[in-house]
Amino acid sequence: MSKLARQLKFYAETYPKASSAALIGGTALAFAAVVGFIEVQDIMEAKRHTAAKREQNVNYTEEAQQSTTSAGEVTPQEAQLAAMLENAKNSSWQDNLRNAADAQERFMLPGRDVDEGNEKPEYIKRIVDRSEEILQEDKARKEKEIEESKDPFTSRFWK
Repeated sequence: MSKLARQLKFYAETYPKASSAALIGGTALAFAAVVGFIEVQDIMEAKRHTAAKREQNVNYTEEAQQSTTSAGEVTPQEAQLAAMLENAKNSSWQDNLRNAADAQERFMLPGRDVDEGNEKPEYIKRIVDRSEEILQEDKARKEKEIEESKDPFTSRFWK
């Protein structure tokens, strides 16, 4: 073993660029092998999971149809996400950082009273109010579409 170590040391001292390149190349190959192994393991796990679901006679298409809403309908979660995005776009970067830190405290550590009896922060109130507005706007839009569809003189071709 000491003979091999002496030969490697001699080679590294004699050819420093080549030995550095070989070391980097070997590290890259080892990294690629580990990542490849993890990917193959994930693919195999996904296949096992899919096979287990099939054995339970779960029909994915029926589940998907039941879980999704009709075309164009906004869910409360989508409205809340849209309100969060609007709030983030309309706030400064400092406010966004404060809001992100507060949100992490609230949602990453569930089961504890973050507010401790105090009122919720202003950004949460804005998000809740805006998401309710979005849902009401969507409801009004759907009602208008229903009314227009009942009118026999309204052309659907030119919309």
